[in-house]
Amino acid sequence: MKVLVTGAAGFLGGHLVDMLVERGDEVRAMVRPVEDVSYLRTLPGVEIVHGDLTNETSLKKAVQGVQRVYNVAAKTGPWGAESAYKAVNVWGVADLIRAAMDAGVQRIVHTSSITVYGHHLRGIVSEDHAYHTEDNPYSRTKIEGEKLIADLVQGSGAPVVIVRPAWIYGPRDEASFGRFVARVESGKYFIIGSGQNVVPAVYVRDVAQGLIKAGDAGDHVIGRAYTLADDRRVTQREFMDAIADTLNVPRLSLNVPFAALYTAGRSAELVWQGLGRRNAAPPPLTTYGITLIGGDQWFSIDKARRDLGYAPQYDIYRGIAEGVRWYQQTKNGTALNKELVAAGK
Repeated sequence: MKVLVTGAAGFLGGHLVDMLVERGDEVRAMVRPVEDVSYLRTLPGVEIVHGDLTNETSLKKAVQGVQRVYNVAAKTGPWGAESAYKAVNVWGVADLIRAAMDAGVQRIVHTSSITVYGHHLRGIVSEDHAYHTEDNPYSRTKIEGEKLIADLVQGSGAPVVIVRPAWIYGPRDEASFGRFVARVESGKYFIIGSGQNVVPAVYVRDVAQGLIKAGDAGDHVIGRAYTLADDRRVTQREFMDAIADTLNVPRLSLNVPFAALYTAGRSAELVWQGLGRRNAAPPPLTTYGITLIGGDQWFSIDKARRDLGYAPQYDIYRGIAEGVRWYQQTKNGTALNKELVAAGK
């Protein structure tokens, strides 16, 4: 089968391309012109095309001749101009779906996020949980994007399935997991609150597996949304301890109260807004990041198990071992490159 993956140069997109190639699909990888495609070029048979969800012409070209589209591209993070998020996460998604339908694409799998449920949750959360908008453009536009998709499914018969991944971790995640490993290794990091809160951690290949299964499932899944998480209860403390143990370094011993950090994060956001820095780099603390790690977030995947046959294969010990191995190899490779440069080689 010939498939298109948008956001293919990103963390999840790259692992999805890996798994599609492994199963024998013919993959077209859409990347923005500014992105590094060196890894994708090592994969056999992958066709690399340049495109952007904000460029309708590039989308029309990218969807030609494919049977399935996996939309992984998105503007992420909790800080930035609302218009930039809308251009990608709302209007760009609509343009991609319309272009795909015009080209005769049979199935579109759209990647949303657990952020649509909100961050202050209680108990085990299922897909029946109502939308709850947090005060950041990522949350707002992910919800708006899902509502727009619902309209396209209802009004135009768009063959779209939505998946909502939890907090994804694993190899090649420099933006999140790699930073956590570095902080634990340094011994200068801390546990937020008691550390007994449930974190929504899910290994990257498990999420990629879920996207593929959403593409393969029958038409009964069209128009539905599925949470892709790991329903084994893992606390923040257990997750950070597993990183420390894998690194063979001391476990984190400092606890910082959640309420104090959350208040500091909210204060920083308000200061940044007051200074007109919405388009600048985010403040050093954000309520989004603090709640993701320090909040209690536990999700049911019963619906995905039943309808998609989704079943996580990696517990945190196996997943973290894979991620730390990548981190150490990358760090050693970077150190070696620096030595070679210093030696003039």
